[in-house]
Amino acid sequence: MFAELQCGDPDRGDVALAAALRAFRGNAAALPMADWPVRFWSLLSAAPPLRTAAPDARWPGALSALAAPAPLDRAALLLRLAGGLQEADAAEALGLDGAAYRDALARACPRDVLGHPDAAAWRAVAEAIQTQLRELPPDRLAKLARLREDALAGTRVPAVAPAKAPETRTVDARRRWPWILLLAAAAAALWWWQGQAPPPASTPTGAPAAEEGVSALPPDPVITSAPLPAAEAPALRADNTIAAETHGDFALLADADDEAYAREADFLAWYVAGAGTTSATAVPNPDAGAATDAAR
Repeated sequence: MFAELQCGDPDRGDVALAAALRAFRGNAAALPMADWPVRFWSLLSAAPPLRTAAPDARWPGALSALAAPAPLDRAALLLRLAGGLQEADAAEALGLDGAAYRDALARACPRDVLGHPDAAAWRAVAEAIQTQLRELPPDRLAKLARLREDALAGTRVPAVAPAKAPETRTVDARRRWPWILLLAAAAAALWWWQGQAPPPASTPTGAPAAEEGVSALPPDPVITSAPLPAAEAPALRADNTIAAETHGDFALLADADDEAYAREADFLAWYVAGAGTTSATAVPNPDAGAATDAAR
């Protein structure tokens, strides 16, 4: 529908659609699937038959508003109304940035007699496009389906199907004779080979005969097994060693003497600081000597 309304001619639009499908088929495998829609619409928008309006272009009824815009502006409008693309995807399909796409869309928007955007005419064009999409006749749908299948298969679809020549059947019949003779020769060779081939090997007694062209399965293999030796308990588990070595006080724990000194560090520090000495002005304390002796 986009191609038909872009050029105003369904046959010309079908040619553009077939060309875009063939081009898309050639490079889609190299693209991420998320990029496929924009890539297809960009190929269709750039198809040569859609760059200008057809000589006998027609936009009947409410679609008459599509005749006024330039091809680029009309494509910007139809990508939204017929293609259903969002603004960012439509702009990328046309190779425009956001501002340039909005300008093209504004130029294509129907306007009233005063030159202002006509919202009612916009809705009328959108509804006419949707109606035409819903009411495509069955023969048109069948033609589009064939066109799509031929394009995806790589078959080039001409703009106008050429008329068949009257002698086509006679020529085709003459061309079929070599193939008929070749098939007959192949059948004769196959019959001779079957006559010369040795008889099939006999099947074992009690085994069902294999069907022609089917190979019998080999016998089941003999599978032997032996128990594994009993596993020995490890002499030392690595996790215990690692846990000890990573302890915050590993160096202290590894030396028993240092650990004993460390546990008495507060007392030894007090003692080294002069707890056992007295100043000249200090008042004698009769209990100090006993405490010092006990500390020693």
